Amino acid sequence: MIQTLFIAASLLIAALAVACVYLYKRYRNLQQSELQSPVRPYPSPEMVAEDDISVTGNLLCDNHQIIVDNLMEYFEREKPYLKPNVKILEIADALKTNKSYLSRIINSHFKKNFSQFINWYRVREAMDHFIKDNSIDIATMADKSGFKSLTTFNTSFTRYTGMTPGEWCKKFKNVAKNEMVKKDKRERKTAR
Repeated sequence: MIQTLFIAASLLIAALAVACVYLYKRYRNLQQSELQSPVRPYPSPEMVAEDDISVTGNLLCDNHQIIVDNLMEYFEREKPYLKPNVKILEIADALKTNKSYLSRIINSHFKKNFSQFINWYRVREAMDHFIKDNSIDIATMADKSGFKSLTTFNTSFTRYTGMTPGEWCKKFKNVAKNEMVKKDKRERKTAR
């Protein structure tokens, strides 16, 4: 009896260890795959969509692709993510579909849940604001891009860029400054 319990406990511990290793590797791979180039502002939704199709090798059915196209067009045109309390039901209604179907499409096509998808657009918006005016502070970036809290903004920003907002802003300023110096040198050479 004790031997049986000991064997069962050993097997359970081994299974848990294997599961932990698997989950850790999957988590690490997921984090690495979501990191983007810190200097490049962000990928276009089209690039992400094309990457997802080529990676999975599965083309979406026509109806799914129409909804994906309409979703991206709607987000670019109307910017519903700027509303801090935007709900998937509102987006589904605007696209004339239901929320469960839209959620499944976002999950399968963009590899994000609705909240992550919204925050991804918000991070892009925050970057755009900083690119246009690099004197704004981080709280203003968060507020103008639809985030309800600075904590959510920092977490989402770090998730999608691999840097905190402060680190990214500093790096962007340095890159922009270096580009201006290079441009100035080229103009001086041409003027000679």
